[in-house]
Amino acid sequence: MGIDITTFASFSIKCKPETIDEFRTLFSALQELSYFSKKHWCRVEMNGTISDKELYEWLDISYNLVVAKLPKKIRNEMNAE
Repeated sequence: MGIDITTFASFSIKCKPETIDEFRTLFSALQELSYFSKKHWCRVEMNGTISDKELYEWLDISYNLVVAKLPKKIRNEMNAE
């Protein structure tokens, strides 16, 4: 069962540092966060300007970036589930 992301006004995603500035230029719905690293994180405003397909792709990328930085033990435990 998936989550209906349209129920959120906004959410935060982790981005690749080499693409974050380009994405912010292309998509006005991507905003800098004042409390996370601007080099890695964006707030996505759910204003209808970004397709669901793109949003889910960004969520997948964000998830993978976060998981990659977890300790190996935790990653292994997650893979075992």
